[in-house]
Amino acid sequence: MGIKLTTEVKEVIHQMIAITKEFELRMMNTLVLFDALLLNRLFATSMEVSSSCKLELISDDVQRILRNGYCEDANEDGNKTEKNSTDAVFPSEHETKTTENFIESKAYQEDDVHIFTSCIVDACGTNCGGIDFSQDLADVFNYAIQIVTEEKREWVTFKDIAISFSENLSKAMMELLVEWDTDISEFQKNYNEATSNMEQEFYIPTSLTGCVTILNSKFIDNPNCEILGRDAECEKIWRNMMKKTKRNVILVGKPGVGKSSIVYKLTSDIVNQRCPEMFNDFIVLSLDVNNIISGTTLRGQAEERFQDLIELMKKHNNVILFIDEIHMIVGAGAVSHGEKQDLSNALKPILAGDDAIVIGATTDEEYAQTFGMEGALRRRFKTITVREPRTTEVYDMLKESIRQLEEFHGVRISKKMVEMIIFYSSCFNYNTSNPDRTKDLIDVSMVTARMSGKDRVDRESIMKNFGANFEEFRNMSEEMVRSTAYHEVGHFIVQRCSDKLIDRKAIAISIVPAEGYLGLTVTDATDKTVNKDKSYFTDLIADLLAGRIAEKLFMKSENNAGAESDLEKATKIAFKMVTKYGMASRLGENQIYLNDKDYQMQTPAVTEIVNREVQKILEEAAKKATLVLDEHQEVVEELVNELTKKGMLSGKELNSIIELYEQKQAVTV
Repeated sequence: MGIKLTTEVKEVIHQMIAITKEFELRMMNTLVLFDALLLNRLFATSMEVSSSCKLELISDDVQRILRNGYCEDANEDGNKTEKNSTDAVFPSEHETKTTENFIESKAYQEDDVHIFTSCIVDACGTNCGGIDFSQDLADVFNYAIQIVTEEKREWVTFKDIAISFSENLSKAMMELLVEWDTDISEFQKNYNEATSNMEQEFYIPTSLTGCVTILNSKFIDNPNCEILGRDAECEKIWRNMMKKTKRNVILVGKPGVGKSSIVYKLTSDIVNQRCPEMFNDFIVLSLDVNNIISGTTLRGQAEERFQDLIELMKKHNNVILFIDEIHMIVGAGAVSHGEKQDLSNALKPILAGDDAIVIGATTDEEYAQTFGMEGALRRRFKTITVREPRTTEVYDMLKESIRQLEEFHGVRISKKMVEMIIFYSSCFNYNTSNPDRTKDLIDVSMVTARMSGKDRVDRESIMKNFGANFEEFRNMSEEMVRSTAYHEVGHFIVQRCSDKLIDRKAIAISIVPAEGYLGLTVTDATDKTVNKDKSYFTDLIADLLAGRIAEKLFMKSENNAGAESDLEKATKIAFKMVTKYGMASRLGENQIYLNDKDYQMQTPAVTEIVNREVQKILEEAAKKATLVLDEHQEVVEELVNELTKKGMLSGKELNSIIELYEQKQAVTV
């Protein structure tokens, strides 16, 4: 079926089959459905308060009819007579269907089969056996599915079946309800109110006030989600949360890539009914780890809050708990170092079962330091990597954010200006990640435009935010400008000429000073997968060393401190090649070298060999970088000359310069 049945509805069908077999009934009918529905507390209570009979009497009457196969009815003389079966109570005045006919014929072609047969097969599979059922019963399910289809929903819920039952009463079922003096209109009213109250019956315990907030309220009056895109990540999360057990997810990525925004997008989709049907009534809670342990200095205080949180999640099976900076739960609330009564251990039991859904967010580094060391905790989560979007993807992701910022500031911005901001933000805010860094610069550019009395963001509004940077660039000595230019162009050329470093491409070079650096080469990830063999890492180290080598090769300058970060990264990669990746033959290519209390393999003698191998790798990479730069001296000079004039070159400008140079070379040859 195109429409799906919730677990509760499938359980109703299972219960109906069990009742039919238990009482050896010839067919399932609406009385069997009614008996199964009475197992639901809200349905049963609503039925009782709408009738003059107690629930116990109603239930006893149903059981008596099913068990004894007869019902008392008055004849013309007012005397009681017995009827031989439930069919007497529910006359087979309508067509009877059987799943055997369905399974043996055109199985799953809904145009040719009865809708209820599809429901039985959906709930039980094709091995459910030959089960007859009345048309009245089938009509109930058919009507429920029509409701769901008209409302453009995906899932048939218990409530849909209950309401459909009350609106499609068979003649015999109506007679029973009259016998119990049941007001069906009152039942529908009571049941709707009860289910509505049940959906709204959610409050945060006093002990968790300030620790837990309901994210749904953030989106009730705002149907448009601020973050667009991330469909692949969201689909992975929905799929994992639809499992029965271990439905928890942890989002891992660099700061600013939008891990929290993905959770906000999920919440917005829930509030605005754009999520999978089964999550329509879910509540997303955000937990502040710092606040939940704040003030809990005495033993037992933190554990009480942890237990209240766990009980809240157990009580409501429609809760998703979001924990930003989830690595903080390890050790949170522990009274002493090494104490096991922390938040992570308190949550482990509920994380392993099907009582809760937890979404966490953390950075790659924090994940490695905490979850990497906690195997029992790590196994309870599905890890989803959130990569930084490419610069070409940022505008589409921020369209709604831009609209909201325009509305807030009363300032408009064109796509061209946004693309300019994307470029400048990548050069001046490289230590942060998109889409956060671009959104922040759009925000401040709108403020700048508004303060200048403008109703649109122009280039001047953007560049005012970098006035100090360009002033510093203009005050740099010519020697420093060219040295920085050679450094960055060196990185660019070695990376571009490598047939191994294809997982990233340069999108800009800047030598305008920014916070923490004089210049940088900005890169974007590509869709290409690389083979991380020895040649790959050698080229990667060559790229890192190319900046310093270019300065020495073209400027004849001495080494300076500007390459500190490059040298640190290069040395660490070479060290891992030797000790972790088995890429040094002198130490063995099929082992790694550990150095902890249990595995002390790096003896002084081994350390000396490791250092020599690391030096050998670095020298080999440096030689490769030197050869590449020496071979491309002329194009290096072309790029440096343009870069020193403009201070920045986009990827498009870089490619144009190289293509023009190559055309000149072709003509010369």
